[in-house]
Amino acid sequence: MDQPYSKTVTLDAAVCDMSGRWQPGAILRTMQEVSGEHAEGWGLGREALTNAGIAWVLSRSALKMDRYPQYGDAVTIHTWPGATRHAFFPRHYTFELDGEIIGCATALYVLLDIGERKMAHPSRLPGELPVYDIPAPMPTPGVIALPEAEPLCTDRPVRYTDLDFNGHVNNTRYVDWYVDCFDWQYHTGHELAHLTVHYLQEIRPGEAAALQLRRDGDTAVLQGFVEEQPRFQMKGIWRERTAE
Repeated sequence: MDQPYSKTVTLDAAVCDMSGRWQPGAILRTMQEVSGEHAEGWGLGREALTNAGIAWVLSRSALKMDRYPQYGDAVTIHTWPGATRHAFFPRHYTFELDGEIIGCATALYVLLDIGERKMAHPSRLPGELPVYDIPAPMPTPGVIALPEAEPLCTDRPVRYTDLDFNGHVNNTRYVDWYVDCFDWQYHTGHELAHLTVHYLQEIRPGEAAALQLRRDGDTAVLQGFVEEQPRFQMKGIWRERTAE
């Protein structure tokens, strides 16, 4: 196949920040919804996987935005799967506004055994993924290096709005936790240019994450631990926010 799945969404107030721009967490939520719709078309959506005792979960993701669309803009999301690599299922995205690509993303999915809460073998997928002859718009999310800085530490208990169908903190909520580490004044003058997220182990109801934020100039890395075990880490590269 050589045509991606495409969907156009009009940005409303629920997905925009105080300046009217698309929130990073909302971008990942849209990616998740569009991916689900695409998979449904192959018979590999949530219901089919649940019947097989498995679920799609993210292992890594990366987002690069050249500029952010605003409230009322009609953004077209293009998405397609990459070639399966062992137990990993890559998926790619581009974001288009007025005929211009303004950002891109890539993600690595794995299959979760719902009962055993561990990775499931790809052979349990109840169907075949099509092959798309489209290049990846950006590299696979790589290693995250820690800045040499003392961490700013805080705790984040799991709350109702963090949880999803799979009974754990939704992958997009970690991005919300990350941007909430920066006060509104910082957001007024800065925006995320690039974000990489590693999902190491799920966080479930009743748990609390010990967050450690390390900053070095425009780079900031957030780690989350539960009972001293690493559960996620993410790296953001910020830039000065420009006027539209």
